[in-house]
Amino acid sequence: MTPTVIITGAAKRIGAALARSLAAEGWDVVLHYNYSRDEAKALAKELKSKYMGRNFPVVQCDLSNTDAVLSFFERLPSGNEKPMALINNASTFNAGSIEETSPALLRKEMEVNFDAPFFLLQSFKNSFEKGTIINILDTKITSNEGSHAAYLLAKKNLAALTKMAALAFSPDVRVNAVAPGPVLAPARKSEDYLVEKAGNTPLRRKVELSDIAASVSFLLNTPSITGQIIYCDSGLHLL
Repeated sequence: MTPTVIITGAAKRIGAALARSLAAEGWDVVLHYNYSRDEAKALAKELKSKYMGRNFPVVQCDLSNTDAVLSFFERLPSGNEKPMALINNASTFNAGSIEETSPALLRKEMEVNFDAPFFLLQSFKNSFEKGTIINILDTKITSNEGSHAAYLLAKKNLAALTKMAALAFSPDVRVNAVAPGPVLAPARKSEDYLVEKAGNTPLRRKVELSDIAASVSFLLNTPSITGQIIYCDSGLHLL
């Protein structure tokens, strides 16, 4: 039987790269999206045409809606009701220092970047009992950089949850994380932005999407690892 993995935020960027990589490794992939319906459907069509007879269903869910998150697994399409893995990749990334962060901004960043992964991993364990969970973090969790304060606080919380859940869910569910460095340029930034960032890392090497995918694959396929965070960032977390 083909194993199934759920990827939140799978329509674009890192999520789409993970979907393509894991599909190539033999996984059926449930592609979650919120607003990016066209991109998600296009990716599903691409994967279905490449891997005939496999399942790549598209599932919409607003991860800022706790009730929707809590019922997420109840709404999985037929044939994908018992996934073996969950990748919490979806995120929001809104700027704002501590002084600039409003209650609405703090709530929005926490809802998507921490609350949703919390309740998804909780529901995964309660619903399926066995499997693997991987949280996508950010290498900046090792810093106190304040330009995106609410976002970074949510990711720091998610890092702590990764270790807490790994202990609480063992031996049946493994929980790990990958913390990428700059891998894709933010909106309104050119490729030069990434080149400059890469030049300031110990390895002086740009992080590729394939590096993130390889890290995720390693964690999925190594049954003796839980509670670990892989910093896939060319050494940036060391600075």
